[in-house]
Amino acid sequence: MDDAGSWSGLHDLGLIYLALMHGADAEIDPAEKEAMVQKLQGWQPETPSARLQRIINDVVLAYVSASGEDLLETSIASLRETMKKPQRIAVLNDLADIAYADGLVAPGEVDFIQQLAREWNVEDEVRQG
Repeated sequence: MDDAGSWSGLHDLGLIYLALMHGADAEIDPAEKEAMVQKLQGWQPETPSARLQRIINDVVLAYVSASGEDLLETSIASLRETMKKPQRIAVLNDLADIAYADGLVAPGEVDFIQQLAREWNVEDEVRQG
């Protein structure tokens, strides 16, 4: 994933991670947010923390915008097209880790991950439990 442009693969990941955290229960737990930051950093360890914070801010603004749902669908489609299958599986495993970061996995989080696995054609390969 290249992060040279104004919207990048890291933005796409961040938007998907944020949709998982907020979409299930309309809350963002601090532990989930910290897990999100760690997961994003893991995809591009060389990204300076100030840049990563700008990406997260961009993602939050996009998510709450009127076109947030459309942007999320675009991000999902973009990663489906640009990531190899093992990378998509890794993203889904990241989502599971983020969902569990607060010690409680909401049913909406499980549904989100399962739906994404179906859309990415990897539903039979995501780790269980």
